[in-house]
Amino acid sequence: MGIVLKQTLTNTFITYFGFVFAAINTLFLYTNFLTDEYYGLVTVILSTSAVLMPLLAFGVPNTLIKFYSGYKNDRESEGFETFMLLLPLVLIIPIALIAFLFNDAVGSLISQENAIVKDYVWHIFLIGMAMAYFEVFYAWSKVQMKSVFGNFMKEVFNRVGVMLLLFLVYFDVITVDFFLKALVALYLLRTLIIKFYAYHLKMPKLRFSFPANIRAILSYSILIILGGSAAVIILEIDKVMINQYVQIENVAYYGVAIYIATTIIVPSRAMHQITYPLTAEILNNKDWPALKSLYQKSSLTLFIASGILFVLIITNLNELFLVLPKEYRGGFIIVFLIGMAKVYDSLLGNNNAILFNSDYYRTLLVLGVLLAVLVVLLNFWLIP
Repeated sequence: MGIVLKQTLTNTFITYFGFVFAAINTLFLYTNFLTDEYYGLVTVILSTSAVLMPLLAFGVPNTLIKFYSGYKNDRESEGFETFMLLLPLVLIIPIALIAFLFNDAVGSLISQENAIVKDYVWHIFLIGMAMAYFEVFYAWSKVQMKSVFGNFMKEVFNRVGVMLLLFLVYFDVITVDFFLKALVALYLLRTLIIKFYAYHLKMPKLRFSFPANIRAILSYSILIILGGSAAVIILEIDKVMINQYVQIENVAYYGVAIYIATTIIVPSRAMHQITYPLTAEILNNKDWPALKSLYQKSSLTLFIASGILFVLIITNLNELFLVLPKEYRGGFIIVFLIGMAKVYDSLLGNNNAILFNSDYYRTLLVLGVLLAVLVVLLNFWLIP
């Protein structure tokens, strides 16, 4: 557990440091510096981009981690790495063409209730693409057992950048429309930085030859698209669908409550950055005692940490609501229910990493897709 403990502690600190900035942005700056309508618009753009991201990434981040340690010679490894870098383009290019050729149609589709969303199709696509390739290069870093810098870029960089941009809006240095363009640039810049870092760790040597196990790689990647999409849909689709049925301000109110609850999962997110590639390596080596030890320790540690956070948040939630604008104070039940789910998720330790990297990942993905479908159907029924 040496490397896990060291990087988990560092990642936990970085993640909480990032959440401090996120809390300031979410609870105070967005709610006071932007109108409710524009805060809702930002939430819709980012949530829709997040839903699009697993599709654009083509499952490569998970696939890279799962198969990387299985190659024992440079020729096979270089062919695999090249394939992983190019595979996302299989969907990025046609989706970009759709966004270009049918911009008005796509804009009309996502703005049926709130016309303000119509002009931001390209913002959604570019942020989604930046998110996708960020995860690819972050996975590249993880397989070198270096997760700290990538975690900093993921948890801190954007939030500090957004904070600076919000202050520029507040002091009338930039307009809200320019803020939204700068938000896209911020995500693209983050992706470029993690790319340079990943290549610093290991510069790819392009070898245009398919890996011998390409069928297994593609099968896994396609299933991960489904599983990754299902996971993101479960987390983000409600914000997207709220925009389709009610005034966009409600997306902002709901997003604040969800954010408060998700702070419970911070220790799990931090530990996951290093346990995921380590779990893949353990499974590839079939070291079952090490896997059992990692699972038990991660489960116990995360349950204690998340349980304490849940109690602290729930017992102080009413006081927290008092410092928010009145419109944002109605989410107690949302925080409680989502918080309970996050505690249970933490209790399961690194089980997702185990299942996604084992022969049982198909079953997990099927269940995830079914749950995502259920979430969408319930949203169709309950939101209107």
